[in-house]
Amino acid sequence: MEPKPFPTLETERLTLHQMTQTDAEGLFDLYAKPEVVRFIDQEPMLRLDQAKMLITMFENLFKSGRGLRWGVFTLEDDQLIGTCGYKEWDTRRFRAEISYDLAPDSWGSGYMREALVAILDYGFHQMKLRRVEGLVDPEDTRSHNLLSGLGFRMEGVLREHDFVKGKFQDDMVFSLLHQDWEEDDKKLKD
Repeated sequence: MEPKPFPTLETERLTLHQMTQTDAEGLFDLYAKPEVVRFIDQEPMLRLDQAKMLITMFENLFKSGRGLRWGVFTLEDDQLIGTCGYKEWDTRRFRAEISYDLAPDSWGSGYMREALVAILDYGFHQMKLRRVEGLVDPEDTRSHNLLSGLGFRMEGVLREHDFVKGKFQDDMVFSLLHQDWEEDDKKLKD
């Protein structure tokens, strides 16, 4: 059986597609910014080979069927401005965890909301997800607002759930169910 090709998604202003090693420089520029990695267990990148290894990790995640990570590119100039996707994809339980990041000069543009609408639609209709979860640092108000604006509900706090940059931290759990998405889908696309 031949493996499925990596899906490419297009929105009004963006194209989301698999990153290749030719995108390493753009990914390095993104992950070298301290504000991009502030809420994840990663220090800012210092070397280009770190971006190349991360792209290989994303490729392996897809090949193994455990997740998808799209590069977020502007349609206008094909510039890599972020990434988004699913990790912890559990096909037996029809759920996955959403994750994303965006270059600071694109914050407030609506780009990530646009990208997440596309991957949520793909996740619920093509991947047959029933539930999408987001684990968010309590201090990451941009993510709280983004997920809430997409219809995610905050379910609670997992106390000292993660060990990030040498300390334990809480994670806020957000979720979106397929039926919630279908109810909100028309509003989101307007």
